[in-house]
This record gives sequence, C-alpha cells and structure tokens, in this order.
Amino acid sequence: MVARLRTSRAGKLALRWLLAALVASQVAAGPVQAQDIEPGPPGSGVIVTDSGLVLPVREAQDGGFRVTTTCWREGFVSSGTYLGSVDVVLDPGHGGSEYGAIGSNGLSEKELNLSVAQMAATELRAHGYSVLLTRTTDVRMPVVVRSEIARAVDPDVFVSIHHNGGAVRRSSSPGTETYHQAHNPDSARLGGILYERIHSALSQYGITWRVTGLRGANAIVRRRDGKDLYGILQYTPGLTSVITEAAYLSNPAEARLLADPDAQETEALAIAHGIIQYLTTDSPGSGYNGTIVTSRRLRGGSPGGCIDPPLGAESLPDSTSLYKDVTPGEETSAIEALASQGVLRNTACGPALFCPDGPVQRWVMAVWLVRTLDSDEPEPIEVSRFADIDASKWWAPYVDRLAALGITQGCSTSPARFCPHDYVRRDQMATFAVHAFQLGGGPASEYIDTIGNPHSVNIKAATTAGVVGYCATNPARYCPHLPTSRGETAALLHRATETPTTKTQPPSADKKGNLP
Repeated sequence: MVARLRTSRAGKLALRWLLAALVASQVAAGPVQAQDIEPGPPGSGVIVTDSGLVLPVREAQDGGFRVTTTCWREGFVSSGTYLGSVDVVLDPGHGGSEYGAIGSNGLSEKELNLSVAQMAATELRAHGYSVLLTRTTDVRMPVVVRSEIARAVDPDVFVSIHHNGGAVRRSSSPGTETYHQAHNPDSARLGGILYERIHSALSQYGITWRVTGLRGANAIVRRRDGKDLYGILQYTPGLTSVITEAAYLSNPAEARLLADPDAQETEALAIAHGIIQYLTTDSPGSGYNGTIVTSRRLRGGSPGGCIDPPLGAESLPDSTSLYKDVTPGEETSAIEALASQGVLRNTACGPALFCPDGPVQRWVMAVWLVRTLDSDEPEPIEVSRFADIDASKWWAPYVDRLAALGITQGCSTSPARFCPHDYVRRDQMATFAVHAFQLGGGPASEYIDTIGNPHSVNIKAATTAGVVGYCATNPARYCPHLPTSRGETAALLHRATETPTTKTQPPSADKKGNLP
C-alpha cells in the first residue's frame, strides 16, 4: 500500500462554505493541492440518493438539501434518504476511473473493495450496528469527499477497505497491513485488532503470499510536519479511522483467491468482527510496527477531472415511510407508529433500513425509551456519568437521562460503565420495561428457563402486562439470555404505550430494584 494507495493530495478544502462556488471552479480546472489544508466543517448528516450516491449535507433548505457532490462540488438534491449518524462507516476505496490495483485475472481493486465492504456491512447490521458505505456503486470519489462523509455522520469507527499491490517477497502467511492515525490511541488499537483478525482469517488458505516489511499495524507521518501521510486518516480528526490492506492483489495466487466470493466473505467477516471486538472489548490488538517518518509526497485521489453523475431530483424524503426491509407483519404497525412519532430518528441501521431482526444495542434502547417517556429531547451533557461513553456523542444525553430516571445503573460499577454497544437481553428488557412503564406484579405464566434468574419477578410483571411474551411453548420458555431484536423492542414500546395498565409518565428517579 505504501507504494500504491491513492490517498489525497486531493483538492483544497473550503475554509468557509461561502467559498463553495470558487472551490467548484478550481476543481473543474484541474487538480488542486490540499496537503496543507485542515479539514472543513463536518456537515450535518448525509443524503443517500435513489441511485445510491452518498452526499454530505451542507445545509437543509426549503425543498431539499445543499450537498457536497461526489466530485467535491456543491449541488442540490430534493430526494433521497437522510442519515444523521451511524455506528460504522465503511469506505470501499477507489471507484469509477480509479481502478486501484488490478490482478492478473482482471480483478480490479475497486470492485473487490466494494464487494468486501458490502459483505462486512451485512454482517455488522446483522449484529445490530448501523452502517454507511461511502459508495454503493462504481463511482469516482476523491479522498476529501470520503472523509467529509465520515465526519458528517460522526461514526464510532471509520474503516477504508483496500487491497495491495507491488510486493515480491514470498511468505507462508499473508502480508496483511493496516494503517492507523499516528496520534490517536483508539485508531491504533483498532488497527491492531483488524490486523489480527484479517491476517488470522486469511492464514487458513494454503497459498504462497507476498509481503513487505510493513506487514502489521503501522502509522506513517510526514517528516516536515508530523501529520498522517494518508489523507483518509489526516482528514478525519476526532474519528477512529483505519485503512486495511488485506492482501496483495498483484500476486496471481492471491488474485485468484480474492476472486472467490467465499474468500471475500472470510475477509469481510474478519473486518466486521474486528470492529465489534474493538467496540465491545478492551483488546489491545497486536502486530504494531510503530511510527514511520517519511519525506514521500502522495499523488492521486484528487478531484481534478472528476465528472459528477446526475444527482436526481424527485421529491422530499418521507421520514414517516416504512423502511424497505420491514415486511408486513405483527411489528410493522409498531415500527410505523414509532417512526411517525420521531422515536426512531437517527437510529436506522442503514439507508432506509431498520434491520428488525438485528439485536438492539443498549444505546439505541436508551434513545427509544427516553423519547417515548419524555416526548422531548434531553439537555446536552458536558460529562457522562459512565466511563465508557463520550459525552460528545449525540445519544449520550439519552443514556444519562435514562440513568437519572432510575431505569438503569449501567452494566458495571467501579467505574460505572453502560456498555452502549452490548445487546439488550430479553431478561434485561423485561426489567427496563417494568421500571420505565411502572408495570405492576401479578400472576403470570411460569417459564422453566427463568427459575433463579435475577430478573424473574420483572419478567412476570412484563408478561402479565402483555408487554413481552414467551419464545417457545411445550414447555413455555422465555429465553432470557437471547438478545432482544430491534423489531421486538419497537413492538414492546408500542404495546406499553397502548396498554391501559401501563404508565407513560417518567418513573421516579429513586425507584429501587434490580436495574439493568
């Protein structure tokens, strides 16, 4: 990758959006040098057009949105799906006229990057994470636009997916490389975890690999100013950003392997599970080579000569319309009702996706519960009461409010932690429901798998109120340790607010009991 990655001497980032017209004219004239310019404003979410273009929002206006186009110009759209925030952004490198490395079998890096990214996104969404791809089609997109997309949705993780070229030294194991931000320990930890995961996953294949001395997790900085060499890392300050280079596409044996969809899936699963490992554990990662100082100057990846595809303009997005992956069924009305009330805002798992079968994460549950109970947005916080939550995250005030209401004490103490990316188990959800909606006790069906469970009393109460139910019969089982799905959670909230015996006023902050 060090010899080949198309990172940015991209175009000059606008210091003010008022200069957008001037910037557009400069881009149209040819490459603009951006190596000494700081990233511009982060923007406010993205619009994903009907044709799959991902466009950072500069400003909401009457009739639509002023956006950054794929070629780093200014444009206007009045149709598409708005996303304000996601857990993970995956960046399939290259695209359009930028092919990247090309294998002897004709496999191009741009198509391989996209395929792996799509598979990784599918896996992450199946685990309850919201994911955005910087491109979903074969479109050219300068590095400066990719980084602007990431900043616009403020993800917990930003991974740019690539495949390498140029190595000649043989090896019995893959030449996997990852590149992390030099001055960000979170980025370094993610880089080490992804190196471990990808290298281990690909090592099962018995082929002759190609490597360089950069196999492992690396940081590369410019000698003259100490900044990250690669634009995708430099232009995403404050984000946990990593570049992956799984293998060498220039090696015929590796190109043949990477053309196999099963091998692509192996890599994609390694990336997805590495991201989950980073978000849910304190794993330190491995394979670190330290920081490399270089006098190199990068070329390529600029907006010069870039031609924007049509943006399209149909009608304003309908924020109350059903998600395209929600089929008619028991949960549909609940999801539709919560969406119309604004409860689900900014918690989609992808463009127009709800992922009803995916597990609900604890932070998502907190947002939905607080919006349902308060019918209002909580006040911003400066410091979170939980050690594992960044107060700058948009959803952090919801978690704090949930704790202030006495509905949660977090997942652990000393220090207090909330485990925001962990799943909400069915027994925990029963306790959340009982305390949030003040459900009373009473007789209920006994489940053979809840005997001795610390949440058993609340499971009975929630079952009696008709808010939750069994998972199997003959004999009746509750499956307390299974994760609660997003669809089940939506149905639970809808039933709780529609059931006369429940209360939708916020509970007392001094409520006692077994809090999840």
